[in-house]
Amino acid sequence: MKIPKDPVERKVLYEELTRQCLASRADRFEFYKTARNYYLFGTSDESGAPYNKIESTIETLASFIYSPEGTRFSIHLGTTADDADVLKVPKLSDEITEQWRTSGTHMRFGLAAKWSLVFGSMIIKAQWRMNQCRTYLVEPHQFGVLREDIVDLSDQEAFCMCYTTTKTQLNSDLLGNPRRATIMAQIGKGGSSATSGMSEGMSRLILSNPVGGVSGSIAATYGTAGGTVENGLAGGRASYNYAPRVEADMVDMVDLYVWDDDTQDYQIVSMASPSVVIYDRPQAVVGVAKMPHFVVIRPQSNLYDYFWGDSFSAKLAWLQDWRTEDVANIRNLQKKQSDPPISGSGLTGIAEEKLLALKRAGGILGMNTPTAKIETHAPKMPENVFASLDQIDKMFDDTAGIGHILQGKGESGVRSKGQADLMARLGSSRPKARATMLEECASELATLMLRNVQDHSDQRFFAVDPADESKKLPFIASQFTTDYEVKVDAHSSSPIFVEDRKVDAEKMLEAHVIDRETFLEMYDPPNLQVLQKKLKVLQAKEEKAHEQQMQAQQAQAAQKGGHK
Repeated sequence: MKIPKDPVERKVLYEELTRQCLASRADRFEFYKTARNYYLFGTSDESGAPYNKIESTIETLASFIYSPEGTRFSIHLGTTADDADVLKVPKLSDEITEQWRTSGTHMRFGLAAKWSLVFGSMIIKAQWRMNQCRTYLVEPHQFGVLREDIVDLSDQEAFCMCYTTTKTQLNSDLLGNPRRATIMAQIGKGGSSATSGMSEGMSRLILSNPVGGVSGSIAATYGTAGGTVENGLAGGRASYNYAPRVEADMVDMVDLYVWDDDTQDYQIVSMASPSVVIYDRPQAVVGVAKMPHFVVIRPQSNLYDYFWGDSFSAKLAWLQDWRTEDVANIRNLQKKQSDPPISGSGLTGIAEEKLLALKRAGGILGMNTPTAKIETHAPKMPENVFASLDQIDKMFDDTAGIGHILQGKGESGVRSKGQADLMARLGSSRPKARATMLEECASELATLMLRNVQDHSDQRFFAVDPADESKKLPFIASQFTTDYEVKVDAHSSSPIFVEDRKVDAEKMLEAHVIDRETFLEMYDPPNLQVLQKKLKVLQAKEEKAHEQQMQAQQAQAAQKGGHK
């Protein structure tokens, strides 16, 4: 895209691109709000269902497709990489795995995977801060792209991220900026206080962005349908509110990324409300050249022409409504059985008082009419009344692709461990497809993080030559090639593949394809580093014992030769 040189035309273009990128934001927000409510409460609003099957199904599926504690990475070199770079791969593979864990990305990525099943997608931002690569979650309603029919973010001409910051934080971030006073003065004019005591930016955030985690994002009453709120209770149940309170003066911000044909890089434009341009600089100044800060997380690949992906929570919404309706009907029948309707004929006086007396413990009713008659009308419970719920639950499991064996439940006809393992492998094909999609997202994020390490870190590493371990070659990450891709090592990001990886490791060790040290790395037991050091000590003892044995055998052979 050609960016004008004239400042006025440039700003007009930026404002128009921001408007176009956020054109569907309001509509998408309403959908995300409904999907979030179904995940948290099991209903489209905050009234709540007696049992939320959507939440348990999504959490079970998310646990199959990503494992935060076992994820490891390896580096795959491209064709233009130098042979000397091969020696640097192990250290940088350990570095990106360590960055993944120490920055908290391993847990943050798992949270993004779970919520991407709810919304259809989630975005993770990776940026170098405080001497390490930090990652941040970005909800899809806080993001916008120029063309929603293009799935890959790298193919977008422009996209933007909306967020909020406090005025004091913005003032601190502008330290060293020569326009600091002017910018803060302009923002102050646009942030007039509203009648509620909040800034205009905060009020706008509450009205248009309640899913973003501010006051009003989730209704404060849970289960109020058909009931009243008294003393903090809603319909006899406690009220819930998962929204944090923010009292500080907030400022609406937007970061616009535009591909510049002249520089062949993204131009990042940071603007504050109301349309105050704070920064206008190339991507290479604040990040990795030609690589935006964002990675889109999508565990499903059903839509090939929609950037935001398809919501798994939306697929389960109909089943949840059906289940909630059946539970309500069953509970209604049970209540009628325990407290059946009563009818009376031939009663004199106020019939309501007489019938109420019959329902009380120790109630007495006197009747003067010999033809008076009292009847109870308890409904008959149908046989297998809960069978419909079992069928709906099976539909939940079938939609998620997680059968009984994958959930640790028994299956009829299965008589051996080998048969159960085989059925588990065959039945896990659908979760494996989602796990593979998520693995690609993790690889993309890890690649971006390692590129940040190359551009900003001066940490020294030592490459070891396998032919001569005494040789240690010092290097820094920037001396490593950029023609590489970080891959999830041995599908370690998903617990579904764990047993397959262990079986493969055992077979390769038996076939003498790998040594014991490689076997430990593939098996990944607890305290791996300690076990590796103990293995080296054990190997040294074995080598020494082997040498002593060889010397003893040679001495015996020499002694026998001397006797001859």
